[in-house]
Amino acid sequence: MNKNNNYLTGTVSSAFVRLFLRTAQDYGIAPTDALNACSVNHGVIDNRLARVDANDFEAMMRWLITRAGDDSFGFNSARYVAPGAFGLVGYLIMNCQSGGEALRLVPKYEALIGNLGTTELSEGKNIVSIRWNCYCRDDLVRPHLIDEYLATTVEYSRWVTGRDDIAPIRIYFEHKAPSAETLERYQRYFRCELIFDSGVNVMEFDASLMDLSIRHPDPTLLKTLQEQAEKQHQELQRCDPVVIQVRSTLQAMMERTIPRRERVASQLGMSERTLQRRLLEADSSYQQILDDLRLELSQDWLISKDWSVSDIALRLGFTEPRSFQRRFKTWTGISPGEFRRRELSNALEETNRQVRSA
Repeated sequence: MNKNNNYLTGTVSSAFVRLFLRTAQDYGIAPTDALNACSVNHGVIDNRLARVDANDFEAMMRWLITRAGDDSFGFNSARYVAPGAFGLVGYLIMNCQSGGEALRLVPKYEALIGNLGTTELSEGKNIVSIRWNCYCRDDLVRPHLIDEYLATTVEYSRWVTGRDDIAPIRIYFEHKAPSAETLERYQRYFRCELIFDSGVNVMEFDASLMDLSIRHPDPTLLKTLQEQAEKQHQELQRCDPVVIQVRSTLQAMMERTIPRRERVASQLGMSERTLQRRLLEADSSYQQILDDLRLELSQDWLISKDWSVSDIALRLGFTEPRSFQRRFKTWTGISPGEFRRRELSNALEETNRQVRSA
């Protein structure tokens, strides 16, 4: 088993880390021993530390798997699945009304669990496919993360619907088949055709899964949880190292030149393709970072600078002022000129109020 040099980016939630620490206890491995051996903060245990660096998590998994000496370690973690294991995402799923509503939420918010891979949902007339693209490149850890994902997806589907009869039609594993004993356990658990060494990780379900009712839906609570998830998702993106680097590079460029993706990639010492991949792994994109920064800077410059709207548009990388004006109105509901007049008028009123109060 060799570990290559492609490192993970991003973080993993402490709740997800605890899922594997609990599994490790079945092998006589104390959580504190694992954390000490891998130099992971003990705040993971009681949630004082919200997230763990993805590479530290990968190193911890390698240590746990090696000590456990069991090719079904990842698969076994499914027995401890509960909403808390997936943090906010788990509770979102619990409060959806149907399987379809829940499954459509997962790709949007799974980075809150960890930057370990991406889910793709494909809805056909008769079959629904769930594909997981794993980012882990450690040859030892990767199969266990894949097995965990597939097993917990089935387990959690059964749990939130109260339907123990839920089973895929078939499952494709990218890795080779496990030992005969482990394979027999997989077949008893999944109750479907298992295809190994396929190069992909895909679960196929009957489309009726999308219409199954969740046991205790709460639309009001779901709306509140989604608002929290959106906020956390935005904060997570801003904190990712590559997102921070791209954002700071763009901000420096906008003061003096028109921002271009190839220039940003060059400044960061990587190709455009690598930059695109790294941002995808961080559940972000160049365009998203650029637009977020454009909105923030345009509002600041309209208030604090005496630059014309045309000059601001050019500095932000728009080819013509009208494009900027349309985009700004989409963002804020008003034109740049209206925004400037409103904010300057508000500032003048506040100054006058302070003078009258003095």
